Amino acid sequence: MDLRRIRYFAVLAETLHFGRAASRLNIAQPPLSQQIRVLENELGAQLFERGNRRVELTPAGKALLPEARALLAQADRVAAVAARAQRGEIGELRVGLTGSAAFTELIPRLILAYRQRFPDVYLRIDELTTQAQLTALLERQLDVAIVRGIAAPDLPSTLRATRLFEDSLVVALPPQHRLAGDPKPLSIGALADEAFVMYPRESGTGVYDQIISLCRQAGFAPRIGQEARAAATIVGLVAAGLGVSLVPESLRSIHANGVVYRPVKDKGARSAMWLVWPTHQPSAQQAAFAAIAKSVGAHGRETPLP
Repeated sequence: MDLRRIRYFAVLAETLHFGRAASRLNIAQPPLSQQIRVLENELGAQLFERGNRRVELTPAGKALLPEARALLAQADRVAAVAARAQRGEIGELRVGLTGSAAFTELIPRLILAYRQRFPDVYLRIDELTTQAQLTALLERQLDVAIVRGIAAPDLPSTLRATRLFEDSLVVALPPQHRLAGDPKPLSIGALADEAFVMYPRESGTGVYDQIISLCRQAGFAPRIGQEARAAATIVGLVAAGLGVSLVPESLRSIHANGVVYRPVKDKGARSAMWLVWPTHQPSAQQAAFAAIAKSVGAHGRETPLP
C-alpha cells in the first residue's frame, strides 16, 4: 500500500472537496482523483460518495480514517527518528578514558557539555589504558578515545588524533620525604636514588615512556619499586612511602594522606591529552563529540593547544 495514497485519502477526508484537497497537497485535481480510485481498488472498498456538489465518506471511509491518521503519524515519527539519528541526537556513543582523565578539569566538563547538548544519546564510558583504547577503536568496540602522551600516539591511517590540552608533570612525594618541604621546582636528577611507583610498561600508557626518557636525559635509569595500573592507586602507594612518582599535574586533586606535589623544572616534563577518532566517515555522534571536545579544550584552564 502506497503511503502517499493514504495521505491523499486523509486530506480529502478532512476537506471533503477534491479541489481544496488537491490545493493542500500541491497537485492537480485529476491525479488526486486517479490515486483515490487506485486506493479504493487496492482495498476493495469505496471510500467516498461522489456527487455533483458534494463528497462524503462512506462507512468504509469513516472506518479507515482513524487508522490512516495513525499510520501517517507513525510514518512521521519514523522520519523524525531517522533525522535525529542523522544529526547525532539519538543513539549511542562509546567513550574510552585513561585513568587520569577524570582528574582533569576539562574532561568532566567535556562529558557534561556533551550530555547537555545530546541528552538522548546513551553515553557509555570505559576506563582503559591507552593501548587498550586504541585496540578497542580498531575493533569498533569504542567510538572515541581520550589518551595521554607527550606526542600523538602512533596510529594507523584509519584513526586520527586531535590534541586537546597539555599540563605539566609534577613529582609526587610521601609527606615525610626529604624533598617534600621545598616548594621550588625540582630537578628530575634529584630523584636518581629513589624508587619509582609507575604504570606497568605493558599497560601502554604514554606517561611510562615519557618518564623513562626524562630520567635517562637526567643521567639515570629509574629504579621501579612498585607498579600500579590506576592513577589513584599510584598516588596512594606514594602516600604509603613505597616510592616517588612523576604524574600529570591534574592528579594534584587526589589528596591522599598529605602527598606532596613538587613542580618539575626539566624541559619536556609536560603531558598532553589527545582525542582519537576515525579518520574517514565518522558518525554524527563521533563528529559532535570531537567538535565539543575542541571547543571545551579551547576555553579550559589547562593549556589549550590547536
